[in-house]
Amino acid sequence: MSEQMLILEPENTKSVIEVETWKKDSFAITRAIGWRYGKILVGDFTEEEIKDLIKEKDSLDRVCVSDKLDFIDQKLQDSFTDDLSFSEDMPEDEINRLNNLFYEEGETALEEEGWEIYDTDLYFESKIKITRSSEDTL
Repeated sequence: MSEQMLILEPENTKSVIEVETWKKDSFAITRAIGWRYGKILVGDFTEEEIKDLIKEKDSLDRVCVSDKLDFIDQKLQDSFTDDLSFSEDMPEDEINRLNNLFYEEGETALEEEGWEIYDTDLYFESKIKITRSSEDTL
């Protein structure tokens, strides 16, 4: 573990999006969770290296920090949105059924239906503030 830890967080609130991809058979569900606050703890990078890694944004003007950095820890707080989207070829009645199940029972309902998280990405959608930390946890 590096002695130098850095905390990255967006400067603006409501700028953290966590995107989970759930899969079952040939179908996928994408769950986008918006967070008011979020930060990650990284080690083994200098501030300059991090700035180089995060300067490229995607077409939505956001940085996928989970693709660019390995975190030691992350902290997400105060969810303000939680939306599902479904494979285009999924039958509409199944989409409605799963949507209702999810909003009544949460992700446990998807797990009980045999859905599994395949991938999770974390995006920051504003300028990223970098601060030093002597701690190895958030």
